[in-house]
Amino acid sequence: MTDSPARADAPLDPIQPSAGSRSQRAAERLRDLVPGGAHAYSKTAAQWPSTAPAMLSHGRGAWVWDLDGVRYLDWFAGLSSVPLGHAHPAVTAAVTRALERGTNFQLPAHAELRAAGLFLDATGDEMVKFGKNASDAVDGAIKLARHATGRTTIARAADQPFFSTGDWFIATTAAASGTLPGAAAHTLGFPYNDRAALARLFTDHRDDLAAVICEPVRFVRPEPEFFADLRRLCTAHGTVLIFDETVTGLKYEFPAARPLTGITPDLTIWGKGIANGLPLSALTGRADLMRQADTTRPPKPGRAGLLMMSSTHGGEAASLAAMTATLTVMRREQALLRTRATGTALRNTLDDALTAADVQDHLTLTGYPVFLGLHARGNEHITDHELRALFIQEVVRRACLFRGIFYATHAHVRDHVDLTADAVAAAATTCARALAHGPDGLLERPPPRRVL
Repeated sequence: MTDSPARADAPLDPIQPSAGSRSQRAAERLRDLVPGGAHAYSKTAAQWPSTAPAMLSHGRGAWVWDLDGVRYLDWFAGLSSVPLGHAHPAVTAAVTRALERGTNFQLPAHAELRAAGLFLDATGDEMVKFGKNASDAVDGAIKLARHATGRTTIARAADQPFFSTGDWFIATTAAASGTLPGAAAHTLGFPYNDRAALARLFTDHRDDLAAVICEPVRFVRPEPEFFADLRRLCTAHGTVLIFDETVTGLKYEFPAARPLTGITPDLTIWGKGIANGLPLSALTGRADLMRQADTTRPPKPGRAGLLMMSSTHGGEAASLAAMTATLTVMRREQALLRTRATGTALRNTLDDALTAADVQDHLTLTGYPVFLGLHARGNEHITDHELRALFIQEVVRRACLFRGIFYATHAHVRDHVDLTADAVAAAATTCARALAHGPDGLLERPPPRRVL
């Protein structure tokens, strides 16, 4: 097995998946032990093309290897949770030091003070509560908003894909099985950037709106007028405004994407990349709101009981050390300037490759250079879904690990862009054939089934 990092300009080897490979055997065994063979539905084999590795072994920088020693150029870095690249030495060193001092205690540890101070200095917020996954942080923010307002209804951006595994959200999706009856009735949807729909939302529900939650940006640019209206309406009606920066944090701006909107939310959710792949989430916000989760204080007059937001592992030292190192490196090395430059070069280079294959009207890259999404438009010979699946299959076949999003990390360099352009050019040529004659004989597996 290869343990040393590959040269950035080393050519990518074509992938020849083998049913009897060590990776395949291990993945089959894992499916016997873990439902679906993965701990996130987006990691299951059913969500990937047949050309994808069955199981990964390790990663360094922008590269990952499977159990058979085959290397892949990684363009989604732990579902976008590894902004510095895999096994970054500063993060590894910080975690090692923390492990040597003990990781969890029955009283607050000094590591929590240092981490909270650094994180709030970076975000500009007043108070923070750390946790382990962003769904818990989102659900905590929803409970806090309901507690603070005495209301029950939550409004969320309906065209944004995921917020939480909590009933308030998941009951509104196709994965609603197991949620409490009636949970979906307390959640409303509104279209992102739609000022008229936002006005109607507050006209119809302002007396019961506890919170509005949305991502500040993803692939569509935020409209300043929409967000100005959102901030004004939430303030006027006492509704808590929550930004979910689980995905957007440490990508668009440092540390958050919210400056792109021109406003400041009341609460913000953080996750994924803040600890460079280690498990850490955070809820930050205004002190007057956050202190309502302080169980050392008596309940407010007229309010029933206390609001419980408690986590055994919220103060776990290794992940806090990883977060401290991650933010320090990103700020010191101006990492987002580099990722923006890499992403811009990637977009320009890939656009040229798609145009050269004459598929630019059917396969396009959308969004900001730091987080590029693939949009597929089929024709009478191939559906949108099939075309997208075929393109991903062929890019992955050429050892670029990609599943619809190109996420440039601090570890990616120009040579990686050139290697990816070769893979995209080959995939685009195959897609041109499918657009002319259909996917038969080209698409090896049906497109993945949507879960949400």
